[in-house]
Amino acid sequence: MSDREATERIISLLAGLILLGAVATALLNFFENFISEGLLTRIIDYFLAHIWPIWKIVAVITSILAFIGIVYNFWKLRGIEIEEKKIYNPVSEISLVSESGGLKDGNEKWNKVLEYMNSSNDSDWRLAVMEADVMLEDLLRNLGYQGDSTGEMLKSVDKNNFLTLDDAWEAHKVRNDIAHSGINFQLNERETKRVLALFEKVFKEFNVI
Repeated sequence: MSDREATERIISLLAGLILLGAVATALLNFFENFISEGLLTRIIDYFLAHIWPIWKIVAVITSILAFIGIVYNFWKLRGIEIEEKKIYNPVSEISLVSESGGLKDGNEKWNKVLEYMNSSNDSDWRLAVMEADVMLEDLLRNLGYQGDSTGEMLKSVDKNNFLTLDDAWEAHKVRNDIAHSGINFQLNERETKRVLALFEKVFKEFNVI
């Protein structure tokens, strides 16, 4: 760096410091005058006399509305939770096991399905759905429906004679997803119970179980 450049930088730095000092002095003088003239005190007094009472009323109203909103949202969420339990955890209303914790008496195939369902192995859950669908196919053939597959037979069903037809279709579609995807199909315990509850409604309609 040359002497000239160094001199220019020193001059620039000094000029900046002088300018900064002037601005700081001006600001200090402004605030001193502001306080000495009592403007700050008058602003505070005005705020306390005119704005603060309104602010308190607004704050109280806002708090009440917020409380009402919290209560309303709580009950809405509670209702949603109840509906979700009906959809995703119907086994609480449709008993798949006896009160003693054992399997229900009756159809041996269905009891085998329940054994698979109560397993902790996800492959058994898929097997439970597949076996339940085999029971559905047997039921449809026993009712006299014709077709090469469960799906074809369901298509020929008259809903007036098969009140749980929608449940049968929904459960059968899950079976198809499992059949097409195999071990890649992700099936958790809750979904397994939901699907088997659909099969159970169908089987109960026709006294299979």
